[in-house]
Amino acid sequence: MARLLYQQDSTPMHQRMARRHIRLCGQIIGAASLGQAMQPKLDVLTVKARDRHAAEELCENVQDDLVLTDSYLDNGVRNLFENARMYDRNNMTRITEMLFPHLTFSDIINMPLSEEPLKVAQLIEKLGQLEEGNELRNYIETLTEASKSVNTVLEARRNTAENLSRRQADEELARAAVRAQYESNYLDARKQFGRQHAEHLFPKVANRRGKRSGGADEADREE
Repeated sequence: MARLLYQQDSTPMHQRMARRHIRLCGQIIGAASLGQAMQPKLDVLTVKARDRHAAEELCENVQDDLVLTDSYLDNGVRNLFENARMYDRNNMTRITEMLFPHLTFSDIINMPLSEEPLKVAQLIEKLGQLEEGNELRNYIETLTEASKSVNTVLEARRNTAENLSRRQADEELARAAVRAQYESNYLDARKQFGRQHAEHLFPKVANRRGKRSGGADEADREE
C-alpha cells in the first residue's frame, strides 16, 4: 500500500510527496486529473510555508534588536550607578542610596526584559526629584530614550510572535489540505486503475521514524 501522509509529517515531507505524486500522475495515461487536483493544494502549502519562514526570520530579527536595545538600557543603569557613587564621594551626599536602595544595579538589569523599563521609569522619577543643575539629571534623557527603545521592540516582539502563530496555523491548515487530497487521490486511483496499478502513482518511501510536524525534514527515505 502506498505510504500516505500523516499529521506528524513535516512540511517538506508533504511537499516532496505531493510533488512526486503529481509528476507520476503526468506520466500515466488517464491520471492527469489526479495531479491537477493536487497541484493547487501544493501551491498553497508552498506559499504558507514561505510566509511562516519569513515570520520566523522577523521574530529572530526582533529578538536580536531586543538584546541590543536592552544592552543600551543596562549600560545606562550601570553608568548612573557608578556616577552616583562618584557624585556622593565628591559631594558628601547619599543620592546612590536614594536611587538604588539595595546599593546595587544588578537587580534591575537582571530582571525580565518586560519589567525592566517600568523599574527604570521609577529611577527616572527619582532623578526628577534632584535639584536643577545636578549633573545626574542628565541621565533622565539617556534612560528615557533607552527605555523607550526597549518598549518599542517589546511591542514589536509581541506583534511578530502573534503573526508567527497565525502563519503556523495557516501552514498547518495547508498541510491538512494536501494530506486530505493525497488520501482522496489514492482512493480515487484505486477505483479508477485498481489497487495494483494505483500504487504506481505514489512515491515509494520507507518510514524509519516519526518526526514533529514543522519546518524540519524527517528521516523517511526512498526504498
